[in-house]
Amino acid sequence: MPQVDFYHLTRSDMAEALVMLVKKSQLAGKKVLVQCPRPAAEAMDEALWTQDPESWIPHGLDDADGASHAHAWIMSVPEGNPISAEFLFLLHGAERPDMTSFERVFNLFDGRSDAQLSEARSQWQEWRKNEALEMRYFAQDDEGKWEKRG
Repeated sequence: MPQVDFYHLTRSDMAEALVMLVKKSQLAGKKVLVQCPRPAAEAMDEALWTQDPESWIPHGLDDADGASHAHAWIMSVPEGNPISAEFLFLLHGAERPDMTSFERVFNLFDGRSDAQLSEARSQWQEWRKNEALEMRYFAQDDEGKWEKRG
């Protein structure tokens, strides 16, 4: 049963949060698939290369070469898993028809965006009906640390 974690961003921006979580996933030995629409996919690609000069996260975007060497892959379409990732990151309201092939799903949304907040609420309401998913909710506190709130 995949664990689905909603991450409500109030302090960090999307790129900052994604890079931090992808680095933690990489340290845990897990490959990650990031799904988001274009042009956000290009922005996340750039963030994985440049956000933290101390880290190096081998990754690719959509149909680029190099999947066999990547620890992270960014997709702008909701199909395929070219690196056999265990973790799935959904950004900017992205959805995937079948999330059960992943160990863990991270749904990141910007709480300062009314559109993203509304979409995340709709996703929570819909996905919690699926008994194959274990749902959790995290939000940032005033210092930017994550608190489990549901």
